[in-house]
Amino acid sequence: MNFNNTPQGTHYPVLVFGEVLFDQFPDRTVLGGAPFNVARHLAGFGWPPLLISRVGRDEEQVEVLKAMERFGMDASCIQIDPLHPTGRVKVELADAGHSFEILDNQAYDHIHQGMARLGALAARPQLVYFGTLASRHADSWRALLGVLRLSPGLKFLDLNLRSPWFERGRTESLMRHAHVLKLNSEEFEVLVRWLNLKGSLETMCLQVLNRYDLRLLLLTRGEEGAFAAMPDGRSFDLATQPMSMPIVDSVGAGDAFSAVAIAGLLSDWPMATLLERADAFARRVLGIRGAVPEDNHLYEQAKAGWKENQ
Repeated sequence: MNFNNTPQGTHYPVLVFGEVLFDQFPDRTVLGGAPFNVARHLAGFGWPPLLISRVGRDEEQVEVLKAMERFGMDASCIQIDPLHPTGRVKVELADAGHSFEILDNQAYDHIHQGMARLGALAARPQLVYFGTLASRHADSWRALLGVLRLSPGLKFLDLNLRSPWFERGRTESLMRHAHVLKLNSEEFEVLVRWLNLKGSLETMCLQVLNRYDLRLLLLTRGEEGAFAAMPDGRSFDLATQPMSMPIVDSVGAGDAFSAVAIAGLLSDWPMATLLERADAFARRVLGIRGAVPEDNHLYEQAKAGWKENQ
């Protein structure tokens, strides 16, 4: 199914909107944020993204800009905030997974609407990636809505619900702006409670698709693999493969899945192929420290595997 119905002549295939922040682990600090991670992966795969975000006028700003230059990412739409700090998240690791303390009133909460609109007009993207965290405050919420209204291409919403920084009204509004919804099992359970969904997984996904007029729902299910559903009733269920390497940490695996899913949508891959490649790359990221690799080796490995299996 061809999801890419955007006029040609695009400057940037993908516009990414949202947070750039630093994840503070007990033993290290790592540059991240779901939008940044997705943008870095897309750059590594050769899909130039334009990232719209905001950082503080601080030492972390320098680190962000140096990293983007190192990864070959365009930093022209990274706004500098003189009042608010670059975003930070405190991450606690445990056997059951990881937990977050997301600090409030960070620079990415105050993305300037006018500057964001200029970026969207210049990019003319085929696809816009966005999440929910950067919409928690009014400034970035208005900026995001402006970007979505100006961008005629596909809208990819990565739900990324992080308590307590989401509420139903705003979340559902973003879902109605989207064409593609990507979420994990915990986030799907939130929708199940909100909408009182019942029945099989296929039935519940179809209800979500129809309620929000979505074209595609992508559900990551951890060790159970991934699932895709479309409003015409078609669904695709991928059972995950065993890990070929030890799991180092799980931070950023969902962002890796999203990036490959975006590449697949823009390349018009069959849905079964998209799920398989996105899940496989997410598992590769489980085997590295942090959410994104420091070099392009992981991307070259993945692309070589794609060519072999064409």
